[in-house]
Amino acid sequence: MTRIDPPCPAGMSGRVHDQRGLTVVEILVATALMTIIAGAIAILMGAAVQSKMISSGWSTDTQSARITLAWMTDRLRQAGFNVNPSAQAQLRCKDRLVAQDSTLYPTTSSVYFSGEIPYTSGTPGSNVVSIGYYLATDAGSGNQVVMEYNQPCSTSPTNVATYSTRLSNPRVSVTNLTFGYYDANGNAVTTLNTAASIRSIQIISISMTVRSVEAKYGKQTEVYLNRFVRLWEPEPNANNNWIDLNENY
Repeated sequence: MTRIDPPCPAGMSGRVHDQRGLTVVEILVATALMTIIAGAIAILMGAAVQSKMISSGWSTDTQSARITLAWMTDRLRQAGFNVNPSAQAQLRCKDRLVAQDSTLYPTTSSVYFSGEIPYTSGTPGSNVVSIGYYLATDAGSGNQVVMEYNQPCSTSPTNVATYSTRLSNPRVSVTNLTFGYYDANGNAVTTLNTAASIRSIQIISISMTVRSVEAKYGKQTEVYLNRFVRLWEPEPNANNNWIDLNENY
C-alpha cells in the first residue's frame, strides 16, 4: 500500500516531522554528560587547591624550622664572647664550650656554651650567660621541640630545667636534633669528657629533622636540615695573659 503524505501548508516546505526538537531522553543524556564533566572539573580544581594548601602548610613548617636553626647558629657563633675565665665564678662559664662542668659537657644530642650573648652595654664580661640546646616533649602538643637553656653566670647552681624555654614551634615535631664536633682542621672530636678535648672544638654541625602533618588526611613529610657553624671567638683558656679580640679588660 502506498503512503501519501498530505500537502504542506502554504509557505512551508519539506516534511513537518523533520523539524522536531530534542526528546526527553536526549535532554536527560545531555544533562548527565554536563553533570559528569562539571564534576570532573570540580574534582580536579579541588585537588589542585588542596595540593597547594598542603604544600603551603609544609613550606610554613619548614620555614619555622629554618628560623629555629638560624637562631641556634647565630648564638653558637658568639660562644666565648667576652668570657674571661678568671672573672667567672661558675665552672660552666669559664670556657667557650662548657668544658669544666660535667653536667653540661657537649654530647651528640645537646650542646652548652657561654658568652655575653648578646652584648648590649655595661662592663664587658659582666653579663655572661650559659646557653644550650636540646630536645624535649612539649606538654601542650605532645611533639618534640627544641629547648633553649639560658642561665646567667651570676646564678648557681647549674639548673637546666629551670632556665629552659621552648624555642621551636610546638606544632612542628622535631624528630631529631644531632650535634657533631670538629677541630680547626676538620677532624672529628669524639672525646667529649675532658677539658682539653672540648676546648679544641672549633666547628659544630647541627642536624635537624622535622615532621610536618597535613591535618585533614594525616599526610606526613620529613625535612632534613643541616648546618656547620664555625666558632668565631677564641677559646678563653688558650689565651696567654688573656688577650680578648672583642673588648679590652
